[in-house]
Amino acid sequence: MADKPARRLTLRQLLTQAEKHTRDLIEHVQTTLLAKVSDFRELSRPVRRRSHYPTLLALHNALRKLQQATEETGGMADTLQEEMQEIREHARRERINRI
Repeated sequence: MADKPARRLTLRQLLTQAEKHTRDLIEHVQTTLLAKVSDFRELSRPVRRRSHYPTLLALHNALRKLQQATEETGGMADTLQEEMQEIREHARRERINRI
């Protein structure tokens, strides 16, 4: 299915692919992004559990990892948005063909 261009896929295949990517995005947010946000929050909040005075390097690394996870999430969301747009266009074309 991945080797075919999106315009050549059936509506059912497009929906299945979008559903898979939606599940992947949800899993990524739950496992990766929330973990990075939690790690950064632990270092930056007033009452720190790990260390009372985290190093600047630790904050920098946590922020870098959070930024990377955010970029990955954004890329996945953009891909899903494009797929949803293609589904809408496909459905619009089907509706016009039936008239």
